[in-house]
Amino acid sequence: MDALRRTKIVATLGPATDDQDALVAMVRAGVDGVRINCSHGTRNDFIRRAWQARDAAATAGRHVAIMFDLQGPKIRLHEASRRADLDEGDEVRIVGDPKAKGATGSLVVDWPGVVEAAEPGTSELVIGDGAPRIAIAERAKGALMGTCVIPGIALPRKGAFLTHAQVGRMALTDKDREDVRTALDAGADFIALSFVNGADDIRELRGEILGSPARIIAKIETLSAIEHLEEIADAADALMVARGDLGVEAGVSRVPLLQKRIIQAANERGKMVITATQMLESMIAAPEPTRAEASDVANAVIDGTSCVMLSGETAVGRYPVETIQQMAAIALDAQDGVTPLIVEGGSREEGRTTGESVMRAAVLLAREIKAEALVIPTETGGSARAAARFRPRRPILALCSDAEVARHLALEWGVIPEPLHQRPEEPIDALVERSLRRAQERLGLPDGARVVLTSGPQVAAPGATSLIAVHRLGSAG
Repeated sequence: MDALRRTKIVATLGPATDDQDALVAMVRAGVDGVRINCSHGTRNDFIRRAWQARDAAATAGRHVAIMFDLQGPKIRLHEASRRADLDEGDEVRIVGDPKAKGATGSLVVDWPGVVEAAEPGTSELVIGDGAPRIAIAERAKGALMGTCVIPGIALPRKGAFLTHAQVGRMALTDKDREDVRTALDAGADFIALSFVNGADDIRELRGEILGSPARIIAKIETLSAIEHLEEIADAADALMVARGDLGVEAGVSRVPLLQKRIIQAANERGKMVITATQMLESMIAAPEPTRAEASDVANAVIDGTSCVMLSGETAVGRYPVETIQQMAAIALDAQDGVTPLIVEGGSREEGRTTGESVMRAAVLLAREIKAEALVIPTETGGSARAAARFRPRRPILALCSDAEVARHLALEWGVIPEPLHQRPEEPIDALVERSLRRAQERLGLPDGARVVLTSGPQVAAPGATSLIAVHRLGSAG
C-alpha cells in the first residue's frame, strides 16, 4: 500500500523518536525523510539522530532522506527587557540595546540593528506566535515608536520577528555555518535554509557545501522571499512552504493562497516542494487528527506538494507512529485529486530540455497505454525528477546505482527508489532484463503487465536518456 502513495512524508526527530524501536516503527509506517531541527540540541544530538535514522532505514529496508534544518537569524526579546502586558492601542517604545537611553521603559530586542532595520509605516514587531503584535509608526531618537494592534504579553527571551525588515543578506549566521559542517559530517542529504530573502542566500549556502552532494531547500517564510520567489525557485533544489513564520509576517489569512503559489512555482520548474507546520498539530496529544487537519493535509496533496512535513507531532508528541499512519492514509486517499500536468500546449508544462521532453513523452505514453509503471534507470536522479514533474498516476520506479541518489529521490513525488547496480561491461539487453525483473518484484506486478522503460545509449550516463520502450513483464519484449 505504501508503494502506491505518491506524496512523501518527512518527520521531525526529537525526544519522542529517540527510542530506536519507535523510530523503526515510524519508518515502516511510511516515513520517507527525517528532519533534524538545528534550533534544538547539540552537534552530538544531531549526529546521533542522523545515524539512528540511517540504522532505522536499514532495519526497515527503506531509503530515508536526512534533512538538516538550519535555525537562521532568530531574534528574541532581551533578557533585560521588561514584562509588558499590552492591550490594543497601547503605545510601545522599542530599542535594540539594554544600555540605550530609556531602555528601562522600553521593549528591548536582542538585536542592535533592529532600529535601523525597521521600515516605519510598514514593519511590525511580532512576539511569540503572533501576539502581541506592534505596528511600527516611526523611528525617533535611537528607538522605534509603535502601537499595539494585537494584545498579548511580552516576556524576556520570547522569540520575536520583525516584518519587512531591511536587513540585506543575513541568511547564514555563525551557528548556521557550524551546523552546516555538522550536517556534512553526518552525511545529510538535504540542508534547509531558513529566512531566505533572495537567490544570493542560496548561492552563499551552496558555496559553503561545495563538493557535497547535499541538496538545498529554500524555506519560504518571509515576504521578501515571496517577492523574489521565482529567482529563489530557480536557484534552489527544492522549496519549503514554512507556514509558521510566513503566517506571522504575511498574516494567517494570506497563507493558503501563498501556499498554492509556492507549490505552483516549484511544480512549474520540476522542483521538489515540502508543505510544513501544524499539519496534524492536535496529534501531539491526541491519537487522531481533527477533520480540519485532515482537510488541510489533503488540500496540500491536491495542490501538488511533493512532501508533507510533521514537526512537534513526531518530535515531542505522544503518538508519533500513529501520526505517520494517519498522514499516510490521508495522503493516499487525497492523491486521486492531483491533476497530472500533461496537457497539450502551454510553455510552462512542456519539457525545457531534450531529456525533460523525453520524460514528458514517456509519461504521456504510459497514460495512453495504461501502463502499470514507469521504470527509469538513473545515475543522477534527473530523469526520475523530470518524470515526477508531470505528476503521473503511475508509480515511477527509479533504479539507482548509488544509494545517495536513492535517498535524494526518496522525497520526490511518486518516485520509488530501488538499488540496481550496473555490472561492468554488462550488455544493455541484460541490464534491461534485470530492470524489468526488479520492477516486477518491487511493485508486485503480474506477468503480462505493461511498463514503460526509459534508457539511453549508456543507461548510467547522466542526461543521456533518449529511448522509450514498452515492455510486457514476464515476456521477451
